[in-house]
Amino acid sequence: MSRLSEALPRRLDLPLLLSALALSAIGIAMVVSTTSGTTRGGLGARQALFVLAGMAGAAFLSVFDYRLLLRASPTLFALSLVPLVWLPLLGTRINGAKSWIRLFGGFQIQPSELAKVSTVLLLAWILENDDRPKISTRTVAALGGAVFLPAVLILTQPDLGVTLTYVPFLLAALYLGGLPGRVWAALALVGVLAVGASWFVLKDYQKDRIRTFLDPSLAARGAGYQVRQARIAIGSGGIVGKGWKEGTQSRLGFLPVRHSDFIFAALAEERGFIGVGVVVGLYGLFLARGFSIARDARDRGGSMLVLLVVLDVVAQAAANIAMNVGVLPTTGITLPFVSYGGSSIIATWGMTGLALSVAQRRFVNV
Repeated sequence: MSRLSEALPRRLDLPLLLSALALSAIGIAMVVSTTSGTTRGGLGARQALFVLAGMAGAAFLSVFDYRLLLRASPTLFALSLVPLVWLPLLGTRINGAKSWIRLFGGFQIQPSELAKVSTVLLLAWILENDDRPKISTRTVAALGGAVFLPAVLILTQPDLGVTLTYVPFLLAALYLGGLPGRVWAALALVGVLAVGASWFVLKDYQKDRIRTFLDPSLAARGAGYQVRQARIAIGSGGIVGKGWKEGTQSRLGFLPVRHSDFIFAALAEERGFIGVGVVVGLYGLFLARGFSIARDARDRGGSMLVLLVVLDVVAQAAANIAMNVGVLPTTGITLPFVSYGGSSIIATWGMTGLALSVAQRRFVNV
C-alpha cells in the first residue's frame, strides 16, 4: 500500500464530505420532483450544475492552505463588499430586490451569498488573534463590524432572508470568543429593542408574516397561506411518504416556492417521517464531524473556522425547518445544500471546502 493511500483516509474527512454530498443529492432529487412538468422543469439540471460548481470550489479550497486564506481575509472581505455596495445603487431590480448580477446563459450570481465565505474567514482570523479567556471589547467591535457591514448592505437590497443567515456567524463568534454572561443579557435586550424598531421599516408582506406567526387564525383569511399549506404537506406525508413526484400539495401547486423556501415541506410529503429523519441526521453528522475537526485542528484559527462554518449551516437548516412547521415566521431562509439556488449552493460548498482544508492539515507535518 502506497504512502498516499495511507495518508488520504486520515486527511480527507469522508463523513463530512459524504453528508454534504448526500444532502446535495437529495436536493437535486427534490428540485426535479417539485418542478418537473412545469415551466420550471429545467431547474433540476441547473441545480446539478450548481452542485458540481460548488464541489469544484470546495475541492480548490480544501487543497489550498486555509492559513494563507486567514491571513488574506481582510483583503478578501473588502473585495466581497464591493458588489454589495454597487448593487443597491446601480444594480438591476429582479423580483423586487437588487440582489443579483446577471451572467451569460440566463445565469445569475448573488454576491450576498458568496460573501459568506470571506466573512467566515475574517471572523476566524479575528478570533485567532484574541486567545484570551474573555473576549476584549476591541474584538467584540471587530466581530460586530465584520457581520454588520455586509448585513446592512444586504438589507438595503432588500433581502431579509440572506441578512438573517449572517446572524448565526456573529452569535457563534461571540460565544466562541468567551463573551461574558452579563453582556449576553445586554445583547438580548438590544436585540429585542431592535426587532421592535424594525417593525417600522418592514414591508407589508413581512409584517403579515409576523402577524400570522403571532395569530395563527389569520391563516384562515389568507395571510398565512404558505405556512398552512406547508403544514398540510408535512402532515400528509405520514411515516414513509407518498413517494417521489407523488406529493399532491407540491405537484398540484398548493405549496408555494416548493423548490426553495418550502422544499422541506415537499420532502416531508414525499418521503415522510423517515425521509425527514434522514435529512436531520445528515445535518447532525455534518455538525458532529465539524466538532471533531475543530477539536483536532492544529491551531486556533482552524478550529474557529470550522466551528463557525458548521454552526452557521446547521442554524440555517434549523431556521428553515422551524419556518416550514410554523415555529418561526416565514423569512425566506433556505435549506442549505437542498434548496434551489446557485449562489447559496456554491457558498455552502465553499465553506465546506474550508472545513475540509482544516481537516487535511490537522497534522503538524501536513
